[in-house]
Amino acid sequence: IFHIDHNLMALAPRQILNNRYHIVSLLGQGAFGAVYRAWDLNLSRTCAVKENLDISAEAQKQFGYEATLLANLSHPNLVRVTDYFFLPGQGQYFVMDFIEGKDLEQMLADGTPLPLDQVMQWIGQICDALDYLHTQEPPIIHRDIKPGNIKIDPKGKATLVDFGIARFFKTGKASDTQKMGTPGYAAPEQFGRAQTDARSDVYSLGVLLHQLLTRHEPWTTPFKLPLSRNINPVISP
Repeated sequence: IFHIDHNLMALAPRQILNNRYHIVSLLGQGAFGAVYRAWDLNLSRTCAVKENLDISAEAQKQFGYEATLLANLSHPNLVRVTDYFFLPGQGQYFVMDFIEGKDLEQMLADGTPLPLDQVMQWIGQICDALDYLHTQEPPIIHRDIKPGNIKIDPKGKATLVDFGIARFFKTGKASDTQKMGTPGYAAPEQFGRAQTDARSDVYSLGVLLHQLLTRHEPWTTPFKLPLSRNINPVISP
């Protein structure tokens, strides 16, 4: 159940948030929040501001959890959080690095061919990021590896974003408290009775790699992907 305060207004261009962040434009908006491009007046640099409009206690707790988790991570292929605050009667926000470029979902929609060597470079970078997450104490499981959550900057650097449903692995726990994931990409245990672990992210990354090289939409055949070389014979055995 989601609780949206409809009295909260979307941030407008030129608005100054928290006496520091000059809102430039809306980057994306969903049912429960938005992401804005902004200018940090204190540090004189571009940044991104993520906003939460779900006022339920659980949603606010999860939003704060995401901000705190990211703020304590440092890896070149992970987005970095630099500020977090709550403004009574206005909203809940965290500030992160602004990443130029497109996400992989946009690149797939463009219809442009994605060369094997370029795709493997991106996947290798995300593997490095996941290895960093999975070797934390305790391990961090992203749980939402998909095209829209990987940004590619103009220099070809891949960055994993959106830790909205990430969680710490808990030794001995039978299953996840919240069954979450994107159909088609999420591993079976994200909807079942087992706890997600590093292998869950590896599964999702494999699905993503398959889609980038074949253009097959995984949600059409969840857990039953056709052989990649049957669709794209250029793929090496």
